Amino acid sequence: MMTQKSALSFDRVVWLSVATVIVTIALVILRGDQLQLLPQRLSPVADAVGVSPRTQIVLQFDQPLAALPPGATLQLTPPVTGALQIAADRLIFTPGMPLTTDMTYTVQLDAALRGQQGGRLREPLRWQFRTGGLQVVYTAVDAEGRERLFVADANLGGAAERPASPTQLTSGPLSLWDFSVSPRSGQIVYSALKEDGTSDLWAVQLGDLTPTLLAPCPNAVCNSTAWSPDGKLLAYARRNASEFGAAALSPPRLWLFDPASGDTAPVFTDSQKLAFEPSWSADNQWLSYVSPEDGGVGVIQLATGQEQFYPTISGETGRWQPQADRLLYTSFRQVGEQYVAHIVLADPVSGEATNLSGETALVEDGAPAWSPDGAWIAFRRKELTGPGATPGKQIWRMRADGRAAAPLTSDPGFDYSAPQWSPDGRYLLFHRLPLKGPTITLSVWIYDVTTGARWLVAEPGQRPQWAP
Repeated sequence: MMTQKSALSFDRVVWLSVATVIVTIALVILRGDQLQLLPQRLSPVADAVGVSPRTQIVLQFDQPLAALPPGATLQLTPPVTGALQIAADRLIFTPGMPLTTDMTYTVQLDAALRGQQGGRLREPLRWQFRTGGLQVVYTAVDAEGRERLFVADANLGGAAERPASPTQLTSGPLSLWDFSVSPRSGQIVYSALKEDGTSDLWAVQLGDLTPTLLAPCPNAVCNSTAWSPDGKLLAYARRNASEFGAAALSPPRLWLFDPASGDTAPVFTDSQKLAFEPSWSADNQWLSYVSPEDGGVGVIQLATGQEQFYPTISGETGRWQPQADRLLYTSFRQVGEQYVAHIVLADPVSGEATNLSGETALVEDGAPAWSPDGAWIAFRRKELTGPGATPGKQIWRMRADGRAAAPLTSDPGFDYSAPQWSPDGRYLLFHRLPLKGPTITLSVWIYDVTTGARWLVAEPGQRPQWAP
């Protein structure tokens, strides 16, 4: 039987326990209120200049983010509409339309955002950046033989304006392998070589000169990247090191990388299928690639797994038409006693194929590139006979059906690289190589399809791409 003294002692214990719980809860609440959600990285960075008009606004925090609370806003001034989403520890704003060129924008994020660990944003975030115009990303080799990444203004005023000095984007003791530019955000991803002969995928945003590791590739070489047109996936080739050889000498396989989640996955269910040089269709549904084991260009429909194959020894991947699931590839064949290279338009669904160069044309065509509206094709051509024959390849243009083929350059002393159309379809970008002279230096040029004017962007420079 419990005595009165025992009952009082029991009551004290109960009340003490309750008080302890209350104090603990209060401390948790107080501690939760004191926890801060700290930004680790802003992109574009504060006061950045020359930012791509197609940039995304990305804020990375010190912890994964909770769901967006009602009314949470990220505002740009001047006003911009777009989509706001959470990806782990990042808040991403994707503008619905490209930003205005050469414009200063102010970004403000309200303080309603919270993290999954209880941290909250104590006060609004606010910073500015300034967009640039159309730019050109290219590589150049330094005095030590290392290939570096640069960006320069497109200088659309032409030769009348003096081009600004280019900005170097990569450094370090080793070179890069290759790179690609996202058509959606302007983000540049490049394959950075390491001392053991492998390479990782790194990313850099125009206006922010701090590279970030995008996809580590331990004991492997990752390169040959291609952004999907919607910017949601990155296709790349991966070569794994093995007991039989170094990674760089190993056979390539195609993989997909999701920047939002960091997930990677092989393209093919058959782990032994080899492929590299991926290229996306405009609707993000098809991939073309070079198939080294079969000797040609392969295509796969990602949703269904449907495949097609086009035999060729060109080593070039297929290039998809912007408004249709058709692609261009280069086919080697024999015309009489002459070996030629022709451009073929293929439909992987119907199986139809059309020789756009002309069945009997004595030419070496290659590196076709569609204009943004799909109406024109720019390409490299070397005429093998006649008054137009040159030692190097020139830049030509023809209609989408092969009609009205005409040269845009006619310089016997130079060889021209694969052309790249500007987003508005007015300009072509390429590098050219002198075939003789006291110095042989690659240089980057722009050609105005409307006026025929051309001007120098960078010398030395090679492998240029537009940064929209």
